[in-house]
Amino acid sequence: MKLSKVFFLMSKDKSLTKFKFYGFVPYKYGPYSFELFHDLEMLEREGIIETDDTNIKFINGTVDLQEDTMNMVDFFFDETKSMDDNDMVEFTYEKYPKYTIFSEIKKKMAYSRDEIGIITIGYEGLSIDEFMMKLIDEKIQVLVDVRNNPWSMKYGFTGKSLNILCGKMGVEYIGLPEVGIPSELRKTLETKEDYDALFRHYRKFISKKEKELDMLLGLGREKKIALMCFEKDPEMCHRTVLAEELGRREKGVVIV
Repeated sequence: MKLSKVFFLMSKDKSLTKFKFYGFVPYKYGPYSFELFHDLEMLEREGIIETDDTNIKFINGTVDLQEDTMNMVDFFFDETKSMDDNDMVEFTYEKYPKYTIFSEIKKKMAYSRDEIGIITIGYEGLSIDEFMMKLIDEKIQVLVDVRNNPWSMKYGFTGKSLNILCGKMGVEYIGLPEVGIPSELRKTLETKEDYDALFRHYRKFISKKEKELDMLLGLGREKKIALMCFEKDPEMCHRTVLAEELGRREKGVVIV
């Protein structure tokens, strides 16, 4: 828990913007990074570190870091060395109340998923924690995975992983490959004309998916849902065509 808090505080320090940090989400004990602890588990499996309830240490000496990076790490760990777990929690909770909304210790900010409608979202360029934070900020209740093949080499973004991690965040996950585009149809996409032709074909295809469209519209009337695919740019993704078809049938679809 302390490691998570120290890394979180480092990620919030404006003087360290040149460093790339883990993303964090509000969780049971405040800010938490699924990716950080995934990496720790991987390092332990590889025999690089060992952990117990109170310690994490390198098995084979230390890892070489650039001097400025080492100095930064030393500074933050020295600053928090005197804090016990309770002190660390209290300090973090007071300064960043947004990350207490799901805390089992103390909530410093109210949070409610009290919106309805349909938006779209792409995960390109995001870590799993940054992606989950977007779902929280948007008050998403249901994540609908519209990929034809819910697979990714990136940690957290396979359908199976998303189902587990969304559950931890109180978000329902639904896989809907029936409205996806088969990967073989995307292999030769190079120009805007290629995409335009693909999406013309997809518009005809999706207009016949009455069952799936009705299901999505029904969900959007009662909850706020997000149609998820990979591409950051919605104009380069079939989720936009799907959203436009839903919007044509019923208002309340926002494309982002």
